[in-house]
This record gives sequence, C-alpha cells and structure tokens, in this order.
Amino acid sequence: MKKYLAIPIIFIFLVSIAPLLEARKMKQEHISTEIIQELQIVVYEAEDCSSCHRFKKDVTDAWQSEIALTETYDFNDSSIQLNEAIVVTPTIVMTKNQQEIARYTGYDGDKKRFWEWERKIAFESGTEYPFTGSLLDNKEPGYYVDPLTGAKLFRSDTKFDSGTGWPSFFDPIPGALSFHDDGMRVEVLSASSGIHLGHVFNDGPPPTGKRYCINSAVLKFVPDSQ
Repeated sequence: MKKYLAIPIIFIFLVSIAPLLEARKMKQEHISTEIIQELQIVVYEAEDCSSCHRFKKDVTDAWQSEIALTETYDFNDSSIQLNEAIVVTPTIVMTKNQQEIARYTGYDGDKKRFWEWERKIAFESGTEYPFTGSLLDNKEPGYYVDPLTGAKLFRSDTKFDSGTGWPSFFDPIPGALSFHDDGMRVEVLSASSGIHLGHVFNDGPPPTGKRYCINSAVLKFVPDSQ
C-alpha cells in the first residue's frame, strides 16, 4: 500500500479538484477557469484599522485578478464557512466554494509576501506537461499578463514556436520580469507579484537570442479585441 505524504492545508484544494477533473475529462484549457470560479478572497476589516486602510491602498484598490475579492465588516456571515473566528484585522481568507481553505492574518505593508501567499494557494501546481498548456497554440494578438496583478508580461508578437511544448517568447515587456539564477537554470518570475513563470534559456531567435519558456497555467491572455 502506498504511503502518502501529508500535504499542507494551503495545497489541499489543488488535490481535491483532481477527481473532479478526471471524472469530467476536462480539457486543459478549462482547468484554470474552473479553479478561479470556485475561489474567492474575503477581506475582513474594521473601520478604525490602519493596517486595513494600508491593505486597501496597496492591494484591494489595484486588484485585477480574476479571483473575486470582497471586503466586509461582518465577521459572522453565515454564507462563509470559517475554520476559526476572526480576531485580527485585516484577515484575508481564501475560500473555495464558500469554505475557508487558508487565511493571511494582518498586513504590515509587505505586498510581495501577500502575493506569494496567494500564488501558493491559487496557482502552485508545478510545471505543466509539455504540449498540454491552453496557450501553447494561441496565435491571437494581445498581451500575456500576470493572473494575479494584471501586469503585462509578454506581447503576442514576441511569441514563437520553439517545439518544446511550452509557450515561448523571445522578448518580455520591459521591467515586467525578475530572475533567479540557481547555478543550473535561470528562473523567470513576475516582477509585480513574484509568481513563478518558468525559465529562460539562451537558445532563442533573433534579435534577443533568448527563449522564455513559460507555463500556460500562470498566464492570462488578454486579446486586443477585449
């Protein structure tokens, strides 16, 4: 009998959708939409809470993610199943189908830490299998953006067919990316949220010679027609 490792609570929802996806035999391009529709972020606030005002200014007012965000002063809303009472504000709760799956308590102005928290809960699914990503064959004109912050990452006219099985680009939007070199590969991250996007290699086409190998699951495409 196989022994299963314990999974941190913030990853449980990712595992819980696996049987659903298998049963419905859903196509890859529908998975991200299904997950997003089930998720919601609820920000529990208090009127005299300075940290709440800071969070609203830093995060809520600039919110562009497709994951719904709701602000509330009602700590006893029966439509949301909390795992424990709200005692500190702000408390940011991630729910799946109205059931709490994780929470982020307090806010000290560290936006990067908050985005990292949301990324782990909503988008931490590893590298997708080659030739399965929903955006691999997309040829529409438009922008590929960060799914959390909405920041533009790549323009469609820098996308090319690398034959690797992942969406590939030769030039990002200036200032959109950050990088981490672990000595073996160079990781590509979104500069706005810190979300892991993929890796960059020195085997791309002119004029940059770069190949930004990116996972479809961590990109949102915004067509020019929108």
